[in-house]
This record gives sequence, structure tokens and C-alpha cells, in this order.
Amino acid sequence: MSLAWMKRRWALPLVVAIGVAVAVAIIKRRPAMEHVDKAQLPAAVKVVSAKRYEVRPRITGFGEVAPDVVLDSKAEVSGKVTYVHPLLKKGAILPAGTLVVSIDDRDYQLALKQAEADLAVSRANLEEMRLTVEDTEQDLELAREKLAIAKKEQERIGRLLQKGSASQSNYDAQQSAVLQLKQETQTLSNQLQTLPYQLQVLQAKQDIAEAAVEAQKRNLERTRISLPFNARITRLAVEENQFVAVGASLYGAQTIDKVLVNAQFPLSQFRILAEGFDNLENLFQKFLEQDAASNIFTELDLAASVALAEDGDTRWEARVERISNNLEAASRTLGVIVGVDNPYRTARPGTRPPLIEGMYAKVELEGAPQPFLVLPRDVLREHELYVVDKDNRLRRIKPHYKTQGSMLLIRQEDNTGDEAIHEGERVVTTDLFPAVMGMLVTPQEDKDAEALIEQWAQGRQAL
Repeated sequence: MSLAWMKRRWALPLVVAIGVAVAVAIIKRRPAMEHVDKAQLPAAVKVVSAKRYEVRPRITGFGEVAPDVVLDSKAEVSGKVTYVHPLLKKGAILPAGTLVVSIDDRDYQLALKQAEADLAVSRANLEEMRLTVEDTEQDLELAREKLAIAKKEQERIGRLLQKGSASQSNYDAQQSAVLQLKQETQTLSNQLQTLPYQLQVLQAKQDIAEAAVEAQKRNLERTRISLPFNARITRLAVEENQFVAVGASLYGAQTIDKVLVNAQFPLSQFRILAEGFDNLENLFQKFLEQDAASNIFTELDLAASVALAEDGDTRWEARVERISNNLEAASRTLGVIVGVDNPYRTARPGTRPPLIEGMYAKVELEGAPQPFLVLPRDVLREHELYVVDKDNRLRRIKPHYKTQGSMLLIRQEDNTGDEAIHEGERVVTTDLFPAVMGMLVTPQEDKDAEALIEQWAQGRQAL
């Protein structure tokens, strides 16, 4: 082997040995590593303080719009149709009092005249009988006076007969005259006893005649059919020159002054509203005793609003009318009927349609204001809240809560013991992993979350 080859053979191991020696020297000169417990490093988190607000709890249901009053107009008299309003068509809107259908009234005019003539005869007969009663009373009075005079004359003749100054025939003749006057008086007295009954019969006949006149007048009025309210026509079932019988359908209409929405709500939602109904039993008792006409739901401070399901920005103020008497069989939901007054009055073409039959609507019910701790809904972690205590240590709780839109509502009375949360406590708003019970954290105020809560609370109080 040559000397150059030997030098190359030992060069590589030498370089490696020198590198290892340098590395060992560097490691030995480094300071010793100190172990730090990672769990004790405080994690930076954002927090928001739990504040109490007076909030009107709200629940949402859905239902179809229906008219408050649906009219199926029917003929009350028979006859030929002589007039149909030219605008009496499906979809047309007509004001209350508009004459829409007329029926030939000539037969009813004649019937009215006949009834009026019968009434005139009855009145004349009744007046004649009253005069007869008056005459009979006067005749009876005269007969009694003549009888009294005849009796006196008979007594005078009797005294003369005893003295021999008068004949027996004169006395017998006067006695006969007295008997005749007694008979006349008795006859007139009997007549006065029976005449009141005849008077009652004639009075009854007059009443019958007056009722007949009134019936014919009503039949005459029934030949002219007018709208009883501001109406939207839903159908037309009659034409001019058509004969209609009593009970025949003429047209259909529905009121435009008010609509109803029968919204369905899950029964569990009503609990949050019912918790604000104080003295409900006493309130119902008061209404039963006083037979009050005002709305009991107004007394309960229960408000409502209606919006189109596909356009939640368009809203109408509503009023709770009543609650359904049973659960809907298929969905097991409870119906709440709310009314909207004058749904056409605020309509604006292209931006705000009127509420018409069949529209699918969203109904929101608001209960009486109740005190709640309000937090953003996204602070919830698997039904838990992360609360920072006064020592800046983490506490995990599972409170009873209700959701309202983007917010979490917590009633302090519903939470006790380890799951309780109090006003002013700090709740973590940021994601934290791992979230270990008792771990140390560095809390920072979440200004954005506080502003969001404040804005939401002010908006709810303004409703």
C-alpha cells in the first residue's frame, strides 16, 4: 500500500471522532434543564359577567291565516233574481252596506198591502168594541137611575094604596115597571161582564194582524241583500233572472277587518310563559264572577306578533284571542288563536302584502317580564358553563337554562348547590381545551360579548 492511500483511510474516522468530542463538550456546558408543571400555567380566556335583566320570554309557533268571519249568504225568500252587483265576483272587496243581490218583490208588496188591510179591519173592530163597552156602561148607569126612581114611585103608590087614595091596578103596574127595569139593569150588567172578553179577542186579532204586517215587511226587506261588513267575496252562486228558493246559496264572503292565525306550539314551550303568570287562579275566578268582557290574556300581559314564515321582517301586531281546547292529534301541539286587526289597512304593494287566507305565518308569543341572567348562547359547552371563581380558577357547572334566540336565559331560582350561578359571576366565552376543574386561568373582559348582550336586552325591553 502507498502512503497516500493510508492517509485517506484514517481521515474519515478522525473527523467523526473530533465531531463527537465537540458535541459532548457543548452539552456539558449547557445549564441543567428545569422541569415546569404545564398545568400550572394560567390559560388566557375571555369572560363576560352574568347580569340580570327583565326579559319578556318568547316562544314561536306556526299556523295558517284564516278570516275571522266567513259568510255563506242564503236566500231568505223565494223569487226571481232581478239584480246582481257587477263587482260581486271572487276576490272583489266591497264595503259594508253594499246592495249585492235583489229578488223580485212584487208578490211581497201585495202581501204587505193585504196584511195592512187586515190590520185596518182589526183596528176598526177593536175600536167599535171599545165604543160598545162605553155605551153599555152609560146605559147601565141610566137603567140604574131609572130603577131607583121607579122604586120610589112604587113606594109612594103603596102608601097611597094603604090610605085608599090609589087603586091596586096602579100599584101592580108600577111594580111591573120596576121588574122590567131590574131585568134591563141585569142584562146590561151581564153584557159588561162579557164585553171585556170580546175586547181581548179583538185585541188578539189586531196583534196577529200587526205581526202579519211586520212579517211581510221583513220579507220585503229580505228581497234586498246587502253586505253586513267590509267583505272580500269568495264565490258567487247566483245569476240575474235565476229563480231561487228559500235557503238557496247566493254568495260567499269573508271579513277583511280581522284575521286569525291558529298557531301550533309544543306544549313544553309554554312553561317559560306560565312561570310569569302570577295568581292565575284568582284571575280566572274574577273573570267568572264579573262576567268580564275584556281579554284575560291582556290581563296576563301576554303579547303576540305575526310575521310571514318566509319573510320574518314583515310583522303585524296581534292579540291572543283564545287557546285551543285540545292538543293537535298528529303533532301533539297546542293551538293558540291570535287575531290581527285591519290586515289590509297597512298593506303596501311589493313590500307589505295583506294577510290573506291560507298564508303560512309565524306567531311569536311574549309573556310577562321575568328576571333572567342573560348570556350568549355560544358560551354553552356540552350543556356546561365554564365559570371563573374569585381565585381565577375554573368551575364547570350544568345549570338549568332556556334559550331565546342567540341568548341563554338562566333563572337563579332554578339552580341551587354546586350548579348555581349568581349575578356578577364571570363566564368563559372562548373555547378552552382542556378545561380542567380547578385549573388556573387569566380572565380578560369580552367587550364584544357584553355589547351583544346589552344590545339584545335593550331590544327585548323595547318590544
